[in-house]
Amino acid sequence: MGSIIAASLIHAQKKDSLDQRRLEEVIITASRSPEIVKKTASTVHIIHKKEIEEQSLISPDLSNILAYKVPGLAFGNNLVGNRGQTLRGRNVLIMIDGIPQSSPLRNNDREIRSIDPSVLERIEVVKGATSIYGNGAEGGIINYITQKNTKSKPFSGKTVLGFTSHDLFNSNMFKSDGGAGYRVSQSFFGNLGKWDYLINGTITQNGVKIDGDDLVQNPRYGLGETSVGNIFGKAGYNIDDDNRVELMYNYYSSLQDSKYILDIGKYGERPSTGKLGNREGVKEGTRYNHNGYLKYINKNIFHQTSLNTTIYFQDFYTIYDYRNPPRWKTGGQSAILEKKYGFRVDFNTEFKKGNELMGSLTYGLDLLNEKTSQPLVDGRIWVPEMNMLAAAPFVQGKLFITKDLTVKAGLRWDKMSVKVPDYTTLPSGNASEFNVQGGRLNYSNISYNVGVSYVAIDFFQPFTSYSRGFNIYDLGRVLRDAKTNVLNEINTDPVVIDNYEIGFNSKIGRAVDFSASYFYNYSKLGADLVSVNGFWTPLRAPQYISGVELAMNVYPTRGLSIGANYTYQEGKVDVKNDNSYDKYLSGLRIAPARLNSYIKWNNKSQKLQLGVYHMYSFKREQFEPVSGKYQEGEGPVKEFNLFNFQGSYQFNNVITVGLGVENVLNKTYYTPTSMYTARDAEYVRGNGRYYTLSLNFNY
Repeated sequence: MGSIIAASLIHAQKKDSLDQRRLEEVIITASRSPEIVKKTASTVHIIHKKEIEEQSLISPDLSNILAYKVPGLAFGNNLVGNRGQTLRGRNVLIMIDGIPQSSPLRNNDREIRSIDPSVLERIEVVKGATSIYGNGAEGGIINYITQKNTKSKPFSGKTVLGFTSHDLFNSNMFKSDGGAGYRVSQSFFGNLGKWDYLINGTITQNGVKIDGDDLVQNPRYGLGETSVGNIFGKAGYNIDDDNRVELMYNYYSSLQDSKYILDIGKYGERPSTGKLGNREGVKEGTRYNHNGYLKYINKNIFHQTSLNTTIYFQDFYTIYDYRNPPRWKTGGQSAILEKKYGFRVDFNTEFKKGNELMGSLTYGLDLLNEKTSQPLVDGRIWVPEMNMLAAAPFVQGKLFITKDLTVKAGLRWDKMSVKVPDYTTLPSGNASEFNVQGGRLNYSNISYNVGVSYVAIDFFQPFTSYSRGFNIYDLGRVLRDAKTNVLNEINTDPVVIDNYEIGFNSKIGRAVDFSASYFYNYSKLGADLVSVNGFWTPLRAPQYISGVELAMNVYPTRGLSIGANYTYQEGKVDVKNDNSYDKYLSGLRIAPARLNSYIKWNNKSQKLQLGVYHMYSFKREQFEPVSGKYQEGEGPVKEFNLFNFQGSYQFNNVITVGLGVENVLNKTYYTPTSMYTARDAEYVRGNGRYYTLSLNFNY
């Protein structure tokens, strides 16, 4: 990286710590080359390590952390999966240090919970379709950036002990329905000359999940009685000032072993809960998610050019719940297996006139081999193993016309080939089996983007952008529902999205930050899930989504910050393909409007920290019942209010005690997912009040 950008980033980081992380002081790397947020020409959110730790004290569930911190991201469903948790109504590409967790071959709905927050340095969220990463990023990117050692000591450590209970003051809290759980995290890190390292192990045991009326929640796909484990390691070697080699590995697992089974409720009348019983099948959940990379960085490989190369892999295996007929003729339990091997090479060249930076060019190549299948645990094949080879050259340029006016443009060409073997669909319900002749599915797509930002005036810093993204929409779901015996007759065309955004950032004195944006995206051949005879099936039709996002942060005095953000979005689909757009998109795509707010305070010594967080989810009632019954995905979503609290106190820079309270008012509410899904079995409530006590040791 050139000296001018490096110096700018160092200056930004220093100001970040001194000036409460205001908009212009935050940097990102999600666009593959470092940038100042205000010059990205798109809406970007950074969740820093301290914020992750604060929110983890309330709940270590990344789905909840993101929902409270990221406008435009749908509220979590309180389940192990993240189905329906879209970003601006579109699918989002989840990555760990740039390693894709999402799959175009078969959506596993486990991507958001693919790593433990204890090992994250920050989370970078880039809104809107993007061509810089290609397939899957139709709604944007969520990139989990893992920690690395920053201490100069040869050996340091951190121990975190946590205890969670539904009722701290109840002597029965350790009983089977008490909701008690624990969390232990241990880190060692240090610097040994040119070497640096960080090792972490975290274990979380969740107790039974209880709602606001002290009822055991439905355990099906639930987060109760799950054992979560994470092992992380990163080591780096600085060959010299310009050259570095880095190795990372992360293992994550989340398995449920519940004593409860479904006690089915009635949609709109009473919730589905849990009752004691024996569950069929094997333990459900993510057996393992392995991620790793070997990275080489050269800051000056040739004139004003840096190099970043990465070899990476992911190995993922998750098991779903047991289903009785008519899911399959004899019932069963499905699983998804994914293996990815990839290579990335990025060059970044700076252009200068004298000492002034005039522009930069980021260019390179992405290579990926992915194998994904969805068998049943008993050996039957629901989705055959698909083998994808993908190559994508790309280029992204930035031109600094003046120090305040920036123009960005990029181009990416994705070339993909998916090999599908001969296979036989599994009969379910009234559907017959089909013998499908395999073959190759080939995709070629050119994506591009352009954006402009102007930051000369603190009060009004406008930006606008256009980007085209694409996504092979859940190919396995399409193949398993084949109604023809010829592969090429199945509609597997990708989703191509045109995304437009206009907005501005504003600094009002030293006390107020405000931002606003309007977005619109359109796809000629979109993909929405609709329920057909109880099975989610893709609906391919033109669709559009539009919305607004507003955010304000106020810093009245040193140590006090108050903020709020509001998101509204809506979308329609042209089912008749006659440009009528007379049907709203379902709740799986469109989240209800939401208002998030917070107030945080630190004392002068920074030892005592307190925070209160509020969420108001508005209603969304766009559909009418058919013959007295709501169609699945179209149920009315009612409004609800939630309050969370967290606080901590630090003793002598060594010991920190903390308290987090989820759902302070013990509100009884149904999650938006449970309301719009409109299924008896999935009509479940959210968590009641939960307390978390923590004790941190730094040494």
